[in-house]
Amino acid sequence: MPDGRKVDRGELLDVAKDEERARSLHRTLRSLSSGPDPKLREMATAVLRGDLTAEQAFTDPEYMAALFSGAAEVRRAGEKRSAAEAREAGGRFDDWQQERRAEDERERAEQDAQRHVAETRSVPKHLAGPGRPSGLGGPRPEGRFRQR
Repeated sequence: MPDGRKVDRGELLDVAKDEERARSLHRTLRSLSSGPDPKLREMATAVLRGDLTAEQAFTDPEYMAALFSGAAEVRRAGEKRSAAEAREAGGRFDDWQQERRAEDERERAEQDAQRHVAETRSVPKHLAGPGRPSGLGGPRPEGRFRQR
């Protein structure tokens, strides 16, 4: 149901099937949305805006052709590199993996903090009640503050 809003990782769970894959898919879509391939930029941006579902994007023949074309280019480039270039690329890949793990940890910490704030802001039912819509504070003030 496209509606032009920003899509979060939770909404990608239908396609991704678990939280880790949804996080990875969301990150990949963000990366593709600013990448060099115009067709993949279009697809990723549409999914992230909610104009296109991930399932629609991954079943569209044009978008799939663009994805597979990019993968074939990467494979060809990998086949052409020397042993020294392969070692260097392996080192860069290790660095990238470490950065990604750190980003995952930051995202988890942020989610935990948001969850904690939401939990601490919720009011126990025994404190909420008539005349106390927020559930906070003591009894209603008497005297000059009393409604007439």
